[in-house]
Amino acid sequence: MPESIPLFLAAVAIGCYIQTVTGFALGIFVLTVVTLTQVASIPVTATALNIMNLMLGSMVVLPRLRQVNWRLIILSLAGGLPAMVLGVLALGYLDRNAEHLLHLLLGGLIFAAGAVMARRPDQRDTLSSAPAFIGAGALGGFFGGLFSIGGPPVVYQFYRQPVPAATLRLTLVALFSLTSLGRLTVVAANGDLTSDVLRTGLMSLPVVALAAWLGRRYPPPLSERAMRRLVFLLLMLSGAAVTLLALL
Repeated sequence: MPESIPLFLAAVAIGCYIQTVTGFALGIFVLTVVTLTQVASIPVTATALNIMNLMLGSMVVLPRLRQVNWRLIILSLAGGLPAMVLGVLALGYLDRNAEHLLHLLLGGLIFAAGAVMARRPDQRDTLSSAPAFIGAGALGGFFGGLFSIGGPPVVYQFYRQPVPAATLRLTLVALFSLTSLGRLTVVAANGDLTSDVLRTGLMSLPVVALAAWLGRRYPPPLSERAMRRLVFLLLMLSGAAVTLLALL
């Protein structure tokens, strides 16, 4: 259970609101706050985030299932699920034996997420090949298993496609919900679905529900370009701060 519950829930609210609007960011903001303030452990938070993602997905995706591009999800999961198992195992090893390296990896991943959000990738005229989605899914799956942050490679791959942005955002939320369900299954099978994880995740659900509703009902009065620049700035600062803390 986080030592500073209001601070933790504030991070959940901000991350959930941005994920509802952009398609990802929940895990990034929560793990940044956890790392910088040490209010909870990374393994507990990463798994609690899976519970939050399931709640967010049920609110955002279930009413609009027909708008989800299921082909992109299936291809991404084909690479992502096996790699996610490796990520979960790597998290357990690094948390026990190389916590310093774990924090460095987290800082680098957050910084990379900022780079992804900095600009919309050049859009293709046709959909990428199946191996391209499987490869991006595998990379995202590994980091999803490690930190519950599988967004950057998958988001970059998705936003290159000739698909409406609203469909891509909805598909990303659906994909992250399914990978969260898979990760929870792996963690439970490994015996790490502890009472602390369940309390932290369940405690956050009302905040997730409210932030998701606000994101759908009251999106920010910003252009997509301005929103990306704002998120880019926040992520780059967060990644730099986490990396600096790990180096000290």
